[in-house]
Parts: sequence; structure tokens; C-alpha cells
Amino acid sequence: MAQTSSLSERPLYPPPRRLVEWVNPTEAPKVHSLIDKVYHPTNLWLAWTAVRNNAGSGGVDRVSMADFERDLEENLAALHQALRDGTYQPLPVRRVYIPKPGTTKQRPLGIPAIRDRVAQQALLQRLEPVFEPDWDDASFGYRRHRSTTDALAKIWREPQAGAEWVVNAGLSDFFGTVDHEKLLMLVNRRIADGRVLGLIRQMLAAGYQEQGQWYPTDRGAPSVRSIEHPKTPQNYIKVPQVCNPAL
Repeated sequence: MAQTSSLSERPLYPPPRRLVEWVNPTEAPKVHSLIDKVYHPTNLWLAWTAVRNNAGSGGVDRVSMADFERDLEENLAALHQALRDGTYQPLPVRRVYIPKPGTTKQRPLGIPAIRDRVAQQALLQRLEPVFEPDWDDASFGYRRHRSTTDALAKIWREPQAGAEWVVNAGLSDFFGTVDHEKLLMLVNRRIADGRVLGLIRQMLAAGYQEQGQWYPTDRGAPSVRSIEHPKTPQNYIKVPQVCNPAL
């Protein structure tokens, strides 16, 4: 007797609110106007709140979380204006090294400027509702309200449902090698706003700074640790979610 796979089971809690009805009310295949939602003052405020709650140190500009919050209204207003005028330019991430667990090696870690973290979070908050309905229910990585615990629970249910094999496989350094142009082409399937696509391109190509010298990034998502490809800046927060369309 054939077994019914639980491949597309959802986590056992209510799905997140679908902002896609507001971002794309006509349910058109592509969203043609999105940048104004990204730089909207309310969206920037919510982005700042998420960044503050996540804590962390400052980037190459040496502006700390406390420094940014001290002049919060002015900083958010300046970011709003830059994103609105198209003059926003992300800074390179600050490259530092941290110990690699279980070895004597170190791995690179990229620390973005606080204002760039806010900009990335603001972008993510408007991209997620557009792409979320398209993603497979069995996908758990870099998605809101989904975690490794949910993925492990699903794996545990498979044998109980009669499955005999669980295959552990992965893509080798995907985030460190993803092609920028191919990624943007996939994002463009749902996003037709050229300014949003340009903003994503800027974030991907921001580069990193190490010992006072700037290094470019012509491939990879500057957000996930990559030992094999040291020219990929690390932990440029929120960029991995942008890569989900390629996965």
C-alpha cells in the first residue's frame, strides 16, 4: 500500500499574516511598485525595532546601536530620504574573525553598519509577503516562524508515516557562491520594481573592509559564513532570505 508523504506539512501554529494582499492587492504575477513601501516611515520604524531587538555592534562607520538610537528620528529620516531619492549607498561590512568551533581555525564575520541593517530589514519586510506564498511548505530555512525544530519534527514524523529513508544532503557553500545575476533574474520573476532590484544589487555588491582596505564581492550573498571563499563578506544580515527564490 502506497504511503502518503508528509513532505508538505506545515508547522503546527497559525501562518504569519499575509501582507501580500496589501503589497500586491491585484495578485498580479509581478509586483511593479514596491520601493515606496520599503522606505515608508512606519516600515523603517518597524525595521529599526527588529534590528534593535537583535542587538549587535556597529560597522565600519563605528556607529553603535546606542549612537544610532540617540539621534533615532534624524537617522531614520535621513535613511528614508536616501532610499526615496535613490542616493542610498550601503557601506561595506566590517570584517572580523572569530574562532571556528572544534578547530584551531578562525572564520570571517562581517558586521554591517546599523543603518544598513535597518535598510535590509525594511526591504525584507516587503519582500517576504510577496515570495512567502510561492515557497514550498516543506522549506524551513530563513523563513519567519519556521525553525530547525520544525524541520526535525517533520523528519521524525516521516518514519512514523512509513518512510524508510531520510537523506541528508546539502549545497556546498551556496550562499558564498550564488551568482548575483541569476539570483536577480529569479527575484525579477515576482518583482518588477527596478529600484528594488537595484537596491538588492547594491547590498550584494557592498563588499567588505579589512584592516582599512576595501574588497569587492562579485559573487555570493554577503551574509553567511564562507571559509572557502574569503572574498565573500559574512553575516550581512537578511541577505540570505533574498536568496530563497534560488533555493
